[in-house]
This record gives sequence, C-alpha cells and structure tokens, in this order.
Amino acid sequence: MSLSAEEKFYIIINPSAGAGRGLRNLQAIDSFAKEHNGTVLISRYPGHTTKLAKSVAAKGRLVFAAGGDDTIREVLQGTYASKCIVGIIPLGTFNNLATSLYLPPHPLECLKLSLEGVNCLVDVGKIEQGKLFTESIGIGLDSYAWSKAPLQEPQGLWRWLSGIKVGVSSLLDFTPQNYRLEIDGRLLRMHDVMQITVANSRCYCSGIQIAPNAKMNDGLLDICIISRMSKLKFLAMAPIFYFGKHINSSTSVHYIQAHKISISGPTSVPIRVDGMLTSQTLPIKAAAISNSLTIRIPAACRHTASLQ
Repeated sequence: MSLSAEEKFYIIINPSAGAGRGLRNLQAIDSFAKEHNGTVLISRYPGHTTKLAKSVAAKGRLVFAAGGDDTIREVLQGTYASKCIVGIIPLGTFNNLATSLYLPPHPLECLKLSLEGVNCLVDVGKIEQGKLFTESIGIGLDSYAWSKAPLQEPQGLWRWLSGIKVGVSSLLDFTPQNYRLEIDGRLLRMHDVMQITVANSRCYCSGIQIAPNAKMNDGLLDICIISRMSKLKFLAMAPIFYFGKHINSSTSVHYIQAHKISISGPTSVPIRVDGMLTSQTLPIKAAAISNSLTIRIPAACRHTASLQ
C-alpha cells in the first residue's frame, strides 16, 4: 500500500538524535518531504515530541518518528490512542527498533521505501499503569547500571566506552535479588536473580539481542531471566548476550514466552522502560497488546524474522 500524491504525512524529527545525525539529515529530509506533500516538525525540548505527535495525530494518516528509540517511543505515546500509522526514520545511535524490524539504516532511503511500502500490525508492550514500550522492561543489573549512568551522556564512540565502564563498575558492586513472578498465571519464585528482561522486540541498549526469538506480531512477550551466575562468568558471557546466543547456553539463563507477567520484589530496585528509568516501583504488571499498532515499513521488510 503506497501513499498517494494527495495524501498528507508528517515527520517529527529530533535534530539532536544520534550525536547530531538528526541535524545533519534535517535539510535532506525536509526537502524530500516538501516535494511529496509532507511536513517536517522539529522537536526542540524534552516532552515536545509527544506534544507534536498528539497535535498531528488527528490531522495525518501517517506520522514518521525521525530519531532514535526514545523519539519513537515519544511519538508512540502521542499517537497510540488515535490509531494513526507510524513510520520510522532511523537517526539514533543504536536504532534498536529499526534493527528489530530490519529497516534500511540510511534515513532517506528508509523514508522513500516506507512511503512506497506496506502497513503492518505489530504488538506493543503495555505496563498496567499505562506506559507503553516497544523494546523492553529491565529489572536488575541493567536498570541498576542505568541509574549509575551520567546525566549528560557522551556521544558517538565515547557513549559506547562510557556504557562499558558503567556496566562493569555496576556489575562489581551489584547485589542479586529475589523476585516473585506470575507468568500467564504460573507462579515462580526466583532467587539470586541478576537480571529480568521483558521484551517486545529483539534488541535494547547498545544493540544487545536479549530476546533473539522475539517476533513483533505474535502477541507474546519474551522474558529472559538470568540467575545464580558468578560475576566473572557473567562478564565472560557478555558477548554471548550481545549477539543473542545465550538461549540454552547456561542453566542460569531462563527464556520464556508469555502473554502477560507480574513481577514483585524489593521496591528499591530501579525499573527501566525502553531507554529510560521510570519512577515506578515494584510490583509491576505488563502485557503484550497484540496487533495494536500499525506501522509503515518498506515492502521488503514485511517478511523479516521479527514479523513472521
């Protein structure tokens, strides 16, 4: 299904995304949009993206999020209730959702092919209190590391190096916790848990494939639980986690697919939702909202592993 010449679309762009990648691509994207009956709106401050998305949701059938994963999530928060179509222009540092959907990495190419592309229904994760997520929820080591990260993150290569430094230092002083999980009605009590990830799509953080079997239209959450592992072994397994080879790699790794999950544990444990820490505390409930979001993607991406 391609966009006809008469139809209007909007692009909400974060110029600061991807260490300035958004700004570098702004002129080319704006020129292309003007030639094809599109309008570019620039997000200028925290929360502005969601405000812009809400303002255009009723006007446009198709709204593109041009930025990184945080930009996509903010656009989704503003458009989800309207049920308009959302497109993605990858301009971030890691572009996890775009990677999970196998979208073309070049922004202008992705925009062109998406305009000529197809609409697909995909799942969205939803926390009981209302917050949506497209990537994952993290509880444990990764959320603890997030809480230790500098408020002003470095960009480019320095962001990678800073992330490694924070991750290693967090691992060294991290204390595993005990949790009570209810997964599709099944009760589990887990001890000495290092990490719980509840995923809607394959990748998170710096491209870590924590949920390699995740498909975004199966109505399921992919839950990865890491428990009872020495810190040295965890560090040694880091490349295995990164490339998604950890399933069946250790008795400490548990991988479950389910429609919904409830997690109880210490209220002091921070909770990550996609790329942001939330003020919410445990207990937390989450579910996969099946086929609740319509996205526009290039036709060639329709039959990728994440949409089978």
